[in-house]
Amino acid sequence: MTDQAAAPSNAVELAEYLSSLGGTLLSYGCPTHRLESLLREVATLEGHAAEVFAVPTGLWLMLRPSSGAGEPVVRLVRVKEWAVDLDRLTAVDRIFNDALERKLTLREATEAMAAVDRRPPPWPRWATWAATPLATGTTAVFFRGGLAEIVAAAIGGVLLVLIGHLLRQRRDAPLLADFLGGFVAGAVAWGAGLVVPAVSREVLVLSIIIALVPGMALTTGLAELASKNLVSGASRLMGALIVFLSIVFGIAAAVAVEQVLGAGATVTPVRPDPPLWLEGGALVLAALSFAIFFSAPRQYLVATMAAGGIAWLVTGLATRHLPSGLAPFLAAFSVAAFANVCARVTQRPAQVFLLPALVLLVPGSFGFLSLEAFLRGAFLDGAAKGFEMFLIGGAIVTGLLVANVLVPARKFL
Repeated sequence: MTDQAAAPSNAVELAEYLSSLGGTLLSYGCPTHRLESLLREVATLEGHAAEVFAVPTGLWLMLRPSSGAGEPVVRLVRVKEWAVDLDRLTAVDRIFNDALERKLTLREATEAMAAVDRRPPPWPRWATWAATPLATGTTAVFFRGGLAEIVAAAIGGVLLVLIGHLLRQRRDAPLLADFLGGFVAGAVAWGAGLVVPAVSREVLVLSIIIALVPGMALTTGLAELASKNLVSGASRLMGALIVFLSIVFGIAAAVAVEQVLGAGATVTPVRPDPPLWLEGGALVLAALSFAIFFSAPRQYLVATMAAGGIAWLVTGLATRHLPSGLAPFLAAFSVAAFANVCARVTQRPAQVFLLPALVLLVPGSFGFLSLEAFLRGAFLDGAAKGFEMFLIGGAIVTGLLVANVLVPARKFL
């Protein structure tokens, strides 16, 4: 192939800009099907044709002028670390739109995106640390937990934060985070059962691991498969499976230690639904904690929390009055439609308003219950819960797709 230095300078500059934009969006959790469409559209607006192939860990880009003259410019971007960061995603969206409106040159936009990584977080460190125990404690309410479960789940969240902070000090240690998180969930459930025998261990385990289960990766993977991004979707689903297995083995290790010490599991009665005032208060705190967890911009906090309220309200009403399969579909449709309307009004990405609310819908807990049942040898029960997990995930994805068609955000991101 001819040396790419001979390519037109505007093509090289555009390729540098698109590769920087694509790598940045991948590192902030942008789904690959959205990213590929975005880069192709931007290249077309700039008078070029682009072939884009994205996976969660990398991006391949080939750019050539629409006229077909000149050698193609090829770029490869490797993404080694990624996390959902809605504040930085909003900053990238602003830079991207300024470049489209010619307020910034491509070179200036590339430099501005490189500076986004140095952007200070929107929330103080104490708030980000408090978000996890706040999320685990309030989630216990939605799993019909009482005061003992709420307090114990919050303690488990504190332990998760401490373990995560310690593991970040070493290069390879974060790979153990999911296993140790599962171990903490099992150990806290065991310890709480010793102090309060009537405590629900299942509620505690599900509440503590809510910050670990990859329900978002599962839903995104299904959406990518539905968009024919087979490699990316399959890799996300496999990554979610590995996380599930790590969590389950961590819990199994805690149970094994318990059995070695001669302690036995307790059986607790089915708990009634929590009162409406408690569930409503837990919803407000849960929506706030997940907004902080995903680094949502402060100026959009009210709208982000409102999306969580819509998810909870629609799910509750649909579950009571409609077949169970329709509840996640209607909830996902309502939340996505609201997020797209907010995106139109604010001119910011719909994900800012969508992602924190989807945490209340994603079927991660069903995936955990499925693997936990398989681990106990209850294969039929595990298969049933696994099928229910994919059914809920499919309903959520379908609701998102229908909302994007009927109430589009009219934005690239």
